[in-house]
Amino acid sequence: MKKITFIINPIAGHKKYKIAEKGIHKYLDHKKFESNIEYSKKKGDVQKITKKAIDRGANIIIAVGGDGTVNEVSSVLIKSNIKMGVIPIGSGNGLALCLGIPKNIKKAIERINLNHAKKIDCISINNLHSINIIGFGFDACVAKEFSKETSRGLIKYVILTFKLLISYKPKEFTVKFNNKIEKIKAFSLNICNGKQFGNNFIISPKAKIDDGKLRICIIRAYKWYNFIYILSLFFFKKIHFSKFYKSFKTDNLIIEGESKNLIHIDGESHTINKTANININSKSINFII
Repeated sequence: MKKITFIINPIAGHKKYKIAEKGIHKYLDHKKFESNIEYSKKKGDVQKITKKAIDRGANIIIAVGGDGTVNEVSSVLIKSNIKMGVIPIGSGNGLALCLGIPKNIKKAIERINLNHAKKIDCISINNLHSINIIGFGFDACVAKEFSKETSRGLIKYVILTFKLLISYKPKEFTVKFNNKIEKIKAFSLNICNGKQFGNNFIISPKAKIDDGKLRICIIRAYKWYNFIYILSLFFFKKIHFSKFYKSFKTDNLIIEGESKNLIHIDGESHTINKTANININSKSINFII
C-alpha cells in the first residue's frame, strides 16, 4: 500500500479546501493508499510538511492549492523518485491546466487513484525555484499587490490589473541567451515552462513542460490604446500573433534589470538581485497526471 500525504493550503480557493478534504475522504481509493492530511498555516510550512512526509516514508505528496502550493512541494522533490500531484483549488491553477488535470475535485482525485506520472521540467532562478512561469514587469507588479489582498479570486485579480495599468511604466531589461544579447523595453517578460498564467490565459502556446527548454515570452511596451487589442488576443488564445509579442527558446539565460528585480514565481511575489541567472532542470519532477 502506497503512503500518500495531502498538503492543504487553506488560503487558496475561497474555502474550497473544506470541499477538497471531504473529497479526499470520499473519493480516494483507500484500498490503494494509506493517506495523511496536513494543513499549512504560514509561509514556508508546505516545504517543512513535505520534508516531514518524506521522513515518514511517503511515496506520493499531493498539493491541495494553487501554483504557489505546487511550487513549494515541488521545490523539495527535485530529482526525487517521490511522485507529486495536485488538487487544483487556487486562483489560477496554471500548471494543472497545462497538464490537463481537472479543476473538478472528484475528477482530480480519480486521476490520483490511477497513479500515472510523467517526468516534467522545472526552472531555477538564482537560488529560487519555479515549476510554471517566472514573470518580470507588469505581471510581477500585479503579483506583489495581489499578495497583499486578504481574499483572492479571479475577479479581484482582474480589478487589480485594470487599476495598476493606469500608472504602470514599462521596464528595460538586458537579456543574454544563445550567444545573443538583446536590450528590451518590455511591458512584461516571462520565462515559461508551462503555457499559461492560469484561467486559460495562455502566454506561451509553444511551451512544452517536458522538452528541456525554456520559452522567453516578451510583450514589448505599447500605447495605452492598444490594451483592448492585447486583451482580446489573450481571450482568443492568440497573443503570439501580436506585433508586440516575441518568443525565444533556450535552456538557460541571464536577465539584467535596471536595479533589483521585482518578479513573480508561479504567481508569488519576490525581489531578487539585478542579475538573474535562469536554468532548466530537465525531467526533474515526477508528476501525477
